[in-house]
Amino acid sequence: MYFWGSKYDIIAESYPSPETVRDREPKVSTSMMKETKVNARIRALTHGEDVDGVVCAALVLRCYPKAIIRTAKPSTRLIGRYDLVVDLPLQRSLTTFVWIDHHATGDEGGTCAVRVHDSGARSAAGILARHLGIKAEELVGIADRADSAKYRTPPPLGLKARGYDPAWEVNDAIKATQSRKRFIELAKVLAFGSIEELKKEFNAEISHTRGVRWAAEKTVKWISKLVEKRKPDSMILLMPTGEKSSTASGHLVFSLYPKGIKAFAVFYENGCWLSVDKGFDGLDASELARKYGGGGHQKSAGARIGANRLGEIKQEFERVGLSTLVVDLRGKKPRVVLG
Repeated sequence: MYFWGSKYDIIAESYPSPETVRDREPKVSTSMMKETKVNARIRALTHGEDVDGVVCAALVLRCYPKAIIRTAKPSTRLIGRYDLVVDLPLQRSLTTFVWIDHHATGDEGGTCAVRVHDSGARSAAGILARHLGIKAEELVGIADRADSAKYRTPPPLGLKARGYDPAWEVNDAIKATQSRKRFIELAKVLAFGSIEELKKEFNAEISHTRGVRWAAEKTVKWISKLVEKRKPDSMILLMPTGEKSSTASGHLVFSLYPKGIKAFAVFYENGCWLSVDKGFDGLDASELARKYGGGGHQKSAGARIGANRLGEIKQEFERVGLSTLVVDLRGKKPRVVLG
């Protein structure tokens, strides 16, 4: 059910947005608003593939336990009418009451009553928590660290690892979650359970992700030796056909940054991920992605372009003074293509 008319007004009041609510008289009592929150089946749309998106879903469920949560990828065409769209671009085909996001290129001209956008925020979850008026420091902290790739510890390579950032548990669970049903179950554990419960209930997904990361270690070591020998400033990686998760590529990228790499372009079957080291200000990933119809953050962005545009991306890197090494990982053995 999409809330409109008188019912929609009640839902609108339950979103404490300073921009729209500050000077208005409440249409319902405080107790009625609380009851509305508990019983409302608001429609929310969030990113279905990352930590920020699932934490946003958890925050919505804390406020609206009966909320209908839908998920989507930012790279696909988004369509429909919602009460809340969060951590996704406001595409022209979307209609929503509230839109919340922190991506620099998020507003694409969709229809909404309230826009809450902060490109300086570390996560959409942090903005959402403030907008909903709830305290969720642990959950927001997990989303902040995961979405900005500023984990407190290196990633765990096995289930027996100890002393690592609990944000990795959420990351490793969501990266192997294959259905909306499991996504909702994960959001509910985050909303009403604990990290220990998450580890038990999503053991299979966490094990899978860490297995992928463990397998990627061999490639990390091979490329590390290559980097030490050739000393490139940037890298372009061609990922294997059928690569559906960012686990392997993410592990490669963040393991190689300490080797002196300043920027990466990672090509998948149907898109390209651009990542820039936090200590390098010579390239804006979101601006580069925007040239190819994509978007994202200053340090991490993406576009739906294939390896046929590799040469152009290489030129973009070299234009800002970066020497580039191109490595093809699509065969049985990794090989250097250019560089």
